[in-house]
Amino acid sequence: MPFILTLHFVTDRDRDAFVERVVPHLRGRLVEPPADEVADAQGYQRIAIAVTSPSAAREVVGHAHGFLSHMKNARLVFAWKGVDGGAQYGEIVAGEARDADLLTMRIGAAAKAALDAEKAAEEVPEAKATNVEETAQTDSDTDPAT
Repeated sequence: MPFILTLHFVTDRDRDAFVERVVPHLRGRLVEPPADEVADAQGYQRIAIAVTSPSAAREVVGHAHGFLSHMKNARLVFAWKGVDGGAQYGEIVAGEARDADLLTMRIGAAAKAALDAEKAAEEVPEAKATNVEETAQTDSDTDPAT
């Protein structure tokens, strides 16, 4: 399961420019943004990008910061789901490199934690199934009735 980042744009023109200029260069794919009543009420134009590695998630922020560097007084709000299932938010503003660097670290760590948790959840059922099979085989080997 991929890690999904939702980007909130102030205008549809900014969203369309980002999709046209930046998205083709990302190691991720566009997906349908999750429902967000707050963003809809505030009038944000949203896209969602699914990535499968922490470095790809950090790359999205880097490209978004580069995109904003060509605009004045623009900002992007990022949203993602934390490991605990709660919504997390971060914002970068044109000309604020420090905020972009901090957001890059936050999103990279969140992506790593989420992807590691999913990987661990996938491995646990396989281990349980193997243990059940081994137990069944051991029981039949030691059962004198068989």
